Amino acid sequence: MTLEVLIANPDPDNWVYFERTGVSVNVLWENEETGATFSLLKAPKGSGVPQAHRHASNQFMYCLEGEYEYTETKLILKPGSFYMNPKGHLHGPTRANQDSLLIEIYDGPHYFETPDFHTEETVGKVQEDPD
Repeated sequence: MTLEVLIANPDPDNWVYFERTGVSVNVLWENEETGATFSLLKAPKGSGVPQAHRHASNQFMYCLEGEYEYTETKLILKPGSFYMNPKGHLHGPTRANQDSLLIEIYDGPHYFETPDFHTEETVGKVQEDPD
């Protein structure tokens, strides 16, 4: 038996739409114990996260298509761009300047608390802030 994971064709029915952001996510893999995830993120032009927030783990993104901007810092992900946001760092808001497709990875739980732009159905694993 192998512990390797291969997802040859992501399930098209696995996309979850975040109504408050206009973004959709397809979680390809999740570690139930730690909350770590590997996902595809689809952001149509004009969609994005409406407010600054912080994560309870390190966040990594790789842009496959489009143009996705962190509007406060003016960081713009374009195809081939890699983004890393360290655990606990306040960042955002974001906006898709073009229809965008990104790979998003968290190495642990997503949030310290559920942000206003998420619901219990759309938020990843939440871990209480130790501070």
